[in-house]
Amino acid sequence: MLNFFKKVFGGGSGGGSATASGDRGIYIEVKCDACGEIIRARVNPTTELSLQDDGQTYFVRKVLVGQQCFRSIEVELHYSDLHGTEISRDIRGGTSVS
Repeated sequence: MLNFFKKVFGGGSGGGSATASGDRGIYIEVKCDACGEIIRARVNPTTELSLQDDGQTYFVRKVLVGQQCFRSIEVELHYSDLHGTEISRDIRGGTSVS
């Protein structure tokens, strides 16, 4: 029974490795310019990526807020496909960590 709960709730030794559970999310990490907090965000490629006007590439825009200073960090990511092949990223209010 305990193994069931570990699978459902992701119990075990921390780290939050999403690949072990088959998660297909795209993860990014940014560092807040104001306080230095590292913020991790997930992009769901099946629901969050939008097709650009060119009809061939995708983008997503996220506004991230940490827990230390509550300043917003705007992140815009561009992908060549739905598999997460990144073309470019633009970050305002922070810097890319990964």
